[in-house]
Amino acid sequence: MTNNLPSSFAWGDIELSQTIIIDNIPHTTRSAIGEWLEHSDPVRAVSKLLDRNPHIENYSTVVNLTTIDGKDRQVSVYHPIGFMLIVMESGQPKAHAMKVAVAEFVWHYAGPQKLNFKQQMELIKLQLSLFKALGKTKDAFVIQGLTERLSRVCLQLGQPMPDRAILGKDLNQLEMEV
Repeated sequence: MTNNLPSSFAWGDIELSQTIIIDNIPHTTRSAIGEWLEHSDPVRAVSKLLDRNPHIENYSTVVNLTTIDGKDRQVSVYHPIGFMLIVMESGQPKAHAMKVAVAEFVWHYAGPQKLNFKQQMELIKLQLSLFKALGKTKDAFVIQGLTERLSRVCLQLGQPMPDRAILGKDLNQLEMEV
């Protein structure tokens, strides 16, 4: 087992503070995953997730890491699949956003349902009525339900979900970008 000095790694919105490359694949520590998920006690939080989900350890390997103070210690590092499994088990806001992104990615590649013209028109009418209903209600519970329904309709139509900040606003209220 060789000694490794962890380094930072970034890909898109994912920035991890402690990674090492094994066979050209970034592997990361519990600490880095917990920091990315914005836990107040990163190692402890990820360790709890792993205690409840021991199957995730199948996506880790033990390596010798050299700490900043020059000491060597054995640490489990997680393959990207392990990273994603930990994120999927987390209840942190970043984890929720990642879950939605993965679900939308899978849906995109699984493809929206093939709809005939009549089905498309019915869904477009429903979409418009949901837009109107969102513009009329101020009840947070109703807004949440309407937004979830609208999200499902958009997915069925193969369209992205509109920006929630503009949903339900009169077009005359929106600033025009020049």
